[in-house]
Amino acid sequence: MDTSAPLKDDLPCIACQQRLCRFVDGQKPDITPLRIELQRGDRLECMTGNCLKFWSVVRGTTAVCTVLKDGRRQIVALAGPRDAICGMLADGHSPHWLEALEPCEVCEIDFTPRAAILAKDARFMRALMDIMHDQLVRTSQHLITLGRLDSTERVILFIGQLALCSAAEDGTPRPVTLPMSREDIADYLGLNAETVSRILTKLRKSGLVKFLNRSEFVVPDLDALRRRLPMQLMNDQASVIGQFADGRTGERRAQA
Repeated sequence: MDTSAPLKDDLPCIACQQRLCRFVDGQKPDITPLRIELQRGDRLECMTGNCLKFWSVVRGTTAVCTVLKDGRRQIVALAGPRDAICGMLADGHSPHWLEALEPCEVCEIDFTPRAAILAKDARFMRALMDIMHDQLVRTSQHLITLGRLDSTERVILFIGQLALCSAAEDGTPRPVTLPMSREDIADYLGLNAETVSRILTKLRKSGLVKFLNRSEFVVPDLDALRRRLPMQLMNDQASVIGQFADGRTGERRAQA
Protein backbone atom coordinates (compact mmCIF):
# COMPACT_ATOMS: atom_id res chain seq x y z
CA MET A 1 0.00 0.00 0.00
CA ASP A 2 1.42 3.38 -0.99
CA THR A 3 1.70 6.38 1.32
CA SER A 4 2.19 9.97 0.22
CA ALA A 5 3.18 13.25 1.82
CA PRO A 6 3.81 16.79 0.53
CA LEU A 7 7.43 17.52 -0.35
CA LYS A 8 9.07 19.70 2.27
CA ASP A 9 10.58 22.97 1.09
CA ASP A 10 13.91 22.23 2.77
CA LEU A 11 14.24 18.84 1.10
CA PRO A 12 16.81 18.94 -1.72
CA CYS A 13 15.32 18.31 -5.16
CA ILE A 14 17.67 15.62 -6.48
CA ALA A 15 15.06 13.27 -7.89
CA CYS A 16 14.94 14.31 -11.53
CA GLN A 17 17.66 15.49 -13.87
CA GLN A 18 15.10 17.68 -15.64
CA ARG A 19 14.49 19.64 -12.40
CA LEU A 20 10.75 19.65 -12.83
CA CYS A 21 10.37 21.25 -9.42
CA ARG A 22 11.56 24.57 -10.84
CA PHE A 23 8.20 24.88 -12.56
CA VAL A 24 6.33 24.61 -9.26
CA ASP A 25 5.24 28.01 -7.96
CA GLY A 26 5.46 27.88 -4.18
CA GLN A 27 3.00 30.78 -3.95
CA LYS A 28 0.27 28.77 -5.70
CA PRO A 29 -0.90 25.65 -3.87
CA ASP A 30 -2.57 24.10 -6.95
CA ILE A 31 0.64 22.14 -7.68
CA THR A 32 2.32 20.43 -4.74
CA PRO A 33 5.02 17.78 -5.19
CA LEU A 34 4.29 14.60 -3.27
CA ARG A 35 6.76 12.01 -2.02
CA ILE A 36 5.17 8.58 -2.34
CA GLU A 37 6.49 5.46 -0.62
CA LEU A 38 5.78 2.27 -2.56
CA GLN A 39 6.25 -1.37 -1.64
CA ARG A 40 6.88 -4.12 -4.17
CA GLY A 41 3.75 -4.58 -6.30
CA ASP A 42 2.24 -1.17 -5.52
CA ARG A 43 0.95 0.71 -8.57
CA LEU A 44 0.44 4.28 -9.73
CA GLU A 45 -2.05 4.45 -12.59
CA CYS A 46 -1.23 6.35 -15.77
CA MET A 47 -3.90 8.73 -16.99
CA THR A 48 -5.51 9.51 -20.33
CA GLY A 49 -6.53 12.82 -21.85
CA ASN A 50 -5.07 16.20 -20.97
CA CYS A 51 -2.92 14.98 -18.11
CA LEU A 52 0.48 16.41 -17.18
CA LYS A 53 1.39 14.19 -14.24
CA PHE A 54 5.03 13.21 -13.78
CA TRP A 55 6.81 10.80 -11.48
CA SER A 56 10.49 11.10 -10.62
CA VAL A 57 12.05 8.02 -9.04
CA VAL A 58 14.03 8.97 -5.96
CA ARG A 59 14.91 5.48 -4.75
CA GLY A 60 14.34 1.93 -5.98
CA THR A 61 13.45 0.19 -9.22
CA THR A 62 10.13 0.71 -11.00
CA ALA A 63 8.56 -0.57 -14.20
CA VAL A 64 6.09 0.93 -16.65
CA CYS A 65 3.66 -1.92 -17.31
CA THR A 66 0.71 -2.77 -19.50
CA VAL A 67 -1.47 -5.85 -19.84
CA LEU A 68 -2.10 -7.94 -22.93
CA LYS A 69 -5.55 -9.12 -24.01
CA ASP A 70 -4.90 -12.55 -22.51
CA GLY A 71 -4.10 -11.01 -19.14
CA ARG A 72 -0.33 -11.27 -19.26
CA ARG A 73 1.71 -8.37 -17.90
CA GLN A 74 4.33 -6.76 -20.15
CA ILE A 75 7.01 -4.46 -18.76
CA VAL A 76 7.54 -1.85 -21.47
CA ALA A 77 10.15 0.27 -19.67
CA LEU A 78 12.26 0.36 -16.54
CA ALA A 79 12.87 3.46 -14.43
CA GLY A 80 15.36 4.04 -11.65
CA PRO A 81 16.69 6.93 -9.58
CA ARG A 82 16.70 10.30 -11.40
CA ASP A 83 14.38 8.99 -14.11
CA ALA A 84 11.28 11.07 -14.86
CA ILE A 85 8.21 9.27 -16.18
CA CYS A 86 5.37 11.06 -17.91
CA GLY A 87 2.03 9.82 -16.64
CA MET A 88 0.14 10.37 -19.89
CA LEU A 89 0.99 6.97 -21.31
CA ALA A 90 -2.41 5.29 -21.38
CA ASP A 91 -4.32 5.39 -24.67
CA GLY A 92 -7.78 4.54 -23.39
CA HIS A 93 -7.59 0.97 -24.69
CA SER A 94 -4.53 -0.50 -22.99
CA PRO A 95 -4.07 0.45 -19.32
CA HIS A 96 -0.59 1.46 -18.23
CA TRP A 97 0.77 1.82 -14.73
CA LEU A 98 4.00 2.44 -12.82
CA GLU A 99 4.76 -0.57 -10.62
CA ALA A 100 7.34 -0.85 -7.84
CA LEU A 101 9.66 -3.82 -8.30
CA GLU A 102 11.13 -3.26 -4.82
CA PRO A 103 10.60 -0.70 -2.02
CA CYS A 104 10.64 2.67 -3.78
CA GLU A 105 10.24 6.37 -3.24
CA VAL A 106 8.68 8.44 -6.01
CA CYS A 107 8.14 12.18 -6.32
CA GLU A 108 4.82 12.98 -8.02
CA ILE A 109 4.12 16.36 -9.63
CA ASP A 110 0.80 17.02 -11.35
CA PHE A 111 0.95 20.06 -13.63
CA THR A 112 -2.53 19.44 -15.07
CA PRO A 113 -4.18 22.44 -13.30
CA ARG A 114 -1.70 24.74 -15.05
CA ALA A 115 -1.51 22.92 -18.39
CA ALA A 116 -2.79 25.83 -20.49
CA ILE A 117 -0.22 28.24 -19.06
CA LEU A 118 2.71 25.82 -19.22
CA ALA A 119 1.92 24.99 -22.84
CA LYS A 120 3.19 28.50 -23.64
CA ASP A 121 6.29 28.17 -21.46
CA ALA A 122 9.28 27.33 -23.70
CA ARG A 123 11.38 26.08 -20.79
CA PHE A 124 8.69 23.68 -19.63
CA MET A 125 8.07 22.40 -23.15
CA ARG A 126 11.81 21.81 -23.54
CA ALA A 127 11.86 19.81 -20.31
CA LEU A 128 8.81 17.86 -21.48
CA MET A 129 10.45 17.10 -24.83
CA ASP A 130 13.63 15.95 -23.07
CA ILE A 131 11.62 13.47 -21.01
CA MET A 132 9.70 12.20 -24.02
CA HIS A 133 12.92 11.94 -26.05
CA ASP A 134 14.55 9.81 -23.35
CA GLN A 135 11.53 7.53 -23.31
CA LEU A 136 11.59 7.17 -27.09
CA VAL A 137 15.31 6.30 -27.11
CA ARG A 138 14.75 3.61 -24.51
CA THR A 139 11.71 2.30 -26.32
CA SER A 140 13.71 2.04 -29.55
CA GLN A 141 16.47 0.15 -27.76
CA HIS A 142 13.95 -2.21 -26.20
CA LEU A 143 12.18 -2.80 -29.53
CA ILE A 144 15.48 -3.91 -31.06
CA THR A 145 16.02 -6.26 -28.15
CA LEU A 146 12.57 -7.83 -28.50
CA GLY A 147 12.45 -7.85 -32.28
CA ARG A 148 15.97 -8.88 -33.35
CA LEU A 149 17.54 -10.86 -30.50
CA ASP A 150 16.77 -14.46 -29.61
CA SER A 151 15.94 -15.45 -26.03
CA THR A 152 19.54 -16.21 -25.02
CA GLU A 153 20.83 -12.95 -26.51
CA ARG A 154 18.16 -10.97 -24.65
CA VAL A 155 19.23 -12.40 -21.30
CA ILE A 156 22.94 -11.98 -22.11
CA LEU A 157 22.34 -8.34 -23.07
CA PHE A 158 20.45 -7.73 -19.83
CA ILE A 159 23.14 -9.43 -17.69
CA GLY A 160 25.98 -7.84 -19.65
CA GLN A 161 24.53 -4.35 -19.28
CA LEU A 162 24.25 -4.75 -15.53
CA ALA A 163 27.80 -6.11 -15.31
CA LEU A 164 29.28 -3.37 -17.51
CA CYS A 165 27.76 -0.56 -15.48
CA SER A 166 28.79 -2.07 -12.13
CA ALA A 167 32.42 -2.73 -13.11
CA ALA A 168 35.24 -0.67 -11.61
CA GLU A 169 36.83 2.10 -13.68
CA ASP A 170 39.73 -0.20 -14.57
CA GLY A 171 37.27 -2.84 -15.80
CA THR A 172 37.58 -5.11 -12.77
CA PRO A 173 34.30 -7.05 -12.42
CA ARG A 174 32.21 -6.43 -9.33
CA PRO A 175 29.32 -8.44 -7.86
CA VAL A 176 25.94 -7.32 -9.19
CA THR A 177 22.61 -7.66 -7.39
CA LEU A 178 19.65 -8.37 -9.64
CA PRO A 179 17.04 -5.67 -8.99
CA MET A 180 14.27 -7.85 -10.43
CA SER A 181 12.84 -11.31 -9.93
CA ARG A 182 12.96 -13.96 -12.66
CA GLU A 183 9.30 -13.19 -13.42
CA ASP A 184 10.04 -9.45 -13.75
CA ILE A 185 12.99 -10.12 -16.08
CA ALA A 186 10.78 -12.39 -18.18
CA ASP A 187 8.04 -9.76 -18.45
CA TYR A 188 10.63 -7.18 -19.52
CA LEU A 189 12.35 -9.39 -22.10
CA GLY A 190 9.17 -10.90 -23.55
CA LEU A 191 9.97 -14.39 -22.27
CA ASN A 192 8.63 -16.65 -19.54
CA ALA A 193 10.24 -17.18 -16.14
CA GLU A 194 11.17 -20.79 -16.92
CA THR A 195 13.10 -19.70 -20.03
CA VAL A 196 14.95 -17.01 -18.08
CA SER A 197 15.91 -19.48 -15.35
CA ARG A 198 17.04 -22.06 -17.92
CA ILE A 199 19.23 -19.53 -19.75
CA LEU A 200 20.76 -18.25 -16.51
CA THR A 201 21.59 -21.84 -15.57
CA LYS A 202 23.19 -22.38 -18.99
CA LEU A 203 25.27 -19.22 -18.60
CA ARG A 204 26.39 -20.34 -15.14
CA LYS A 205 27.45 -23.77 -16.39
CA SER A 206 29.35 -22.21 -19.29
CA GLY A 207 31.32 -20.02 -16.91
CA LEU A 208 30.18 -16.78 -18.52
CA VAL A 209 28.32 -15.82 -15.35
CA LYS A 210 29.18 -16.83 -11.79
CA PHE A 211 26.27 -16.69 -9.35
CA LEU A 212 27.23 -15.94 -5.74
CA ASN A 213 23.64 -16.62 -4.68
CA ARG A 214 20.24 -16.62 -6.38
CA SER A 215 20.16 -12.85 -6.84
CA GLU A 216 23.84 -11.84 -6.93
CA PHE A 217 26.30 -12.59 -9.71
CA VAL A 218 29.60 -11.57 -11.28
CA VAL A 219 30.77 -11.73 -14.91
CA PRO A 220 34.46 -12.86 -14.84
CA ASP A 221 35.13 -11.99 -18.50
CA LEU A 222 32.93 -9.25 -19.92
CA ASP A 223 34.63 -9.46 -23.33
CA ALA A 224 33.59 -13.11 -23.62
CA LEU A 225 30.02 -12.05 -22.94
CA ARG A 226 30.27 -9.28 -25.54
CA ARG A 227 31.31 -11.79 -28.19
CA ARG A 228 27.99 -13.57 -27.74
CA LEU A 229 26.03 -10.47 -28.74
CA PRO A 230 25.27 -9.05 -32.21
CA MET A 231 25.18 -5.51 -30.78
CA GLN A 232 27.30 -3.39 -28.47
CA LEU A 233 26.63 -2.93 -24.79
CA MET A 234 25.71 0.65 -23.96
CA ASN A 235 27.45 2.58 -21.22
CA ASP A 236 25.66 3.57 -18.03
CA GLN A 237 24.85 7.02 -19.40
CA ALA A 238 22.94 5.58 -22.35
CA SER A 239 21.23 2.57 -20.83
CA VAL A 240 18.45 2.58 -18.26
CA ILE A 241 19.46 -0.93 -17.19
CA GLY A 242 22.81 0.40 -16.05
CA GLN A 243 21.20 2.61 -13.42
CA PHE A 244 20.21 -0.48 -11.46
CA ALA A 245 23.79 -1.68 -11.15
CA ASP A 246 25.79 1.37 -10.09
CA GLY A 247 24.65 1.70 -6.51
CA ARG A 248 21.83 4.22 -7.01
CA THR A 249 18.92 1.88 -6.43
CA GLY A 250 19.15 1.82 -2.66
CA GLU A 251 17.65 -1.37 -1.33
CA ARG A 252 18.27 -3.63 -4.29
CA ARG A 253 16.98 -7.11 -3.74
CA ALA A 254 15.27 -9.58 -6.00
CA GLN A 255 12.44 -11.61 -4.64
CA ALA A 256 13.11 -14.50 -6.97
